[in-house]
Amino acid sequence: MKRHQENVLEGCLPLKSYTNKNTTRKHRLLNIAGVVLASALTAGTAMAASPWTSVGSAGVVDEADLSEFYMSAGFAGILLSAPANATVTLRYNVTATADLENGGVNKRLSARFRDNGPGARVRLYLREYNFLTGVTNTLLTLDSDAVAPSGSFQTHTVSDGCYSTSFNFSRNAYYVEAILSRTTASGIPNLAIIRVEDVDVC
Repeated sequence: MKRHQENVLEGCLPLKSYTNKNTTRKHRLLNIAGVVLASALTAGTAMAASPWTSVGSAGVVDEADLSEFYMSAGFAGILLSAPANATVTLRYNVTATADLENGGVNKRLSARFRDNGPGARVRLYLREYNFLTGVTNTLLTLDSDAVAPSGSFQTHTVSDGCYSTSFNFSRNAYYVEAILSRTTASGIPNLAIIRVEDVDVC
């Protein structure tokens, strides 16, 4: 009688007696596979979303330009008191991030900057410095003159296209050289943010 009551409560079939062990094992394997897949997708997303970035005020300024350079709210610029025809050079060391070490096929250099007209210009060069040979190569160039001038900050991106070589931090060091210049007293070149990434899409 007791066994009959247990059968009724479980839905007329005794689960312990009729559960298919192979089915249970398959379910466990499917659950494990799902967890592994979710972890892999999460890791891939993290790597794709972790480019190298820097604010403009974090750059190392050439000693010769210190008297003409200023920082404000994260961006860099040329002092109004500097000569009308002035140039400031800054360099930013690019360190390895998950995105840059992921082996993408398309390097990208992006910047947030201000170039208010023909009297101002912002140029960025992504350079590769080889550890063994000492040779420096320019990988990407971003020029504010390639877009329409604006009195407000704007963004621009350049890339080297598909199937190019990836970053190799074992053999090279990487840095961005930024040159802010003006040719008139009204020129306002500012650099706010730099981003370097190595994406898996074209």
